[in-house]
Amino acid sequence: MNDDQLIHAGEKMSNDANMEAMRNFKAKKRDIKPILTERDSLLLSGLLGLKRERMAKNPFSFYRGSVELMNHDLERIPMSDINLLIAGDAHLGNFGFYGSPEHQLLFDLNDFDESHVGHFEDDLLRFMVSALLVAKQQGFDIENEVNPFLRDVLDTYRSALVRMTEIPAMDKLTLPNSIRNISKIFGTLKDGEKHFKKSFQKITAKSINKALRSTSDYAVEKYTTVLSNGERRFIDNEPVTVHIGKKDYQKISDGLDRYYNHTKSDIRFFLSNFQIVDIVRHSVGVGSVGTLCFLVLLEDANNNYLVLQIKQALPIYKNNVIGMNKNDSLGENIVDCQLILQTASDPFLGWFNTQDKSYYVRQFKDMKGSVNLNKLDLDAFKDYVLVCVILLARAHSQSPTFPMIIGYLKNSDKVKKSFIEFANEYMKQVEMDYHTFIKDLK
Repeated sequence: MNDDQLIHAGEKMSNDANMEAMRNFKAKKRDIKPILTERDSLLLSGLLGLKRERMAKNPFSFYRGSVELMNHDLERIPMSDINLLIAGDAHLGNFGFYGSPEHQLLFDLNDFDESHVGHFEDDLLRFMVSALLVAKQQGFDIENEVNPFLRDVLDTYRSALVRMTEIPAMDKLTLPNSIRNISKIFGTLKDGEKHFKKSFQKITAKSINKALRSTSDYAVEKYTTVLSNGERRFIDNEPVTVHIGKKDYQKISDGLDRYYNHTKSDIRFFLSNFQIVDIVRHSVGVGSVGTLCFLVLLEDANNNYLVLQIKQALPIYKNNVIGMNKNDSLGENIVDCQLILQTASDPFLGWFNTQDKSYYVRQFKDMKGSVNLNKLDLDAFKDYVLVCVILLARAHSQSPTFPMIIGYLKNSDKVKKSFIEFANEYMKQVEMDYHTFIKDLK
């Protein structure tokens, strides 16, 4: 089917859509422990306390660390049959800056641990709920300011998908999400290219400067020290950063040998000049705390250093179970999804498997940065949300079924209204779950 046929199919699907279950969703008090603890057996028990501490900061932090809850709830709501590769955890905190293979600063989705083939609504609703949580946290008027704006968000998402049908296929593949390219491709969706670029740069100015300073040299300076014998080693900072035993050290070292076989030839050749000098376990993020994550310090013959991050790939919680398949390489799946959904990716991205675990590898702190959501005023918040939903649309447009979404959202007020009503009710569900979570911690 061509794009026009897919759009028509999406329109028909929208006309026949039953939105009753979504509209009738009501927040309620419930026992969240069985769902939240389902993956605990796969995590480091000694770090579960730190994870819960970070989740307890506020409702949005809780939301970031509890994607299983929303997966559980969305599975019980009938969705369209428009399936495509989704990010799986597309909240506002999972967009940020990073360096391209050419060392160009890009802005895009940056978390793919939950990525899989699923309903486009799962990403879009998770995104909308996150916007509401951040807006409420900032004290914005939800009823009079944010809810009307959510309709703009849905319209902009659809317009961005339309735009992706208009640009040449090779541009979709080769144009990375630099500020210049984002403004050039999508500027017409909001006040023109110059205004779009100026607005985006204003929102992200401090984040850009921080990202540009966040290099491998910065990581070495911040996380390592030179010992009395002249050797450089990581700094212990328990419980976040700790050295590991000989057995685990050897496992990771052997795993890196296998990782080299899953990288491009130029990267493999480059890394052949380096040797491992230190490895630590290092906890990151909110939802990722407890997941096995390591930093590896590499050094070449001329005392140049490189820090790689190795992160365990966990199975996704779906249909009340952990999707474990011993024939799957979970790390490879995450890498593949990232390469598809991002317009350009970390050149050191790769994966390896051990006997009982799967990992993916990337460069640590290379031009990585994010916008401080707590610093956004209402206008900046709106501009930032629109940029992010445009990039979500671009990621979704990598799947050949995406034009169906254009038709699905074309003239259907009932669909858009149902999305907004559900997002508001689900925000209340997150807040209820958060208060239950805090109560259970005491």
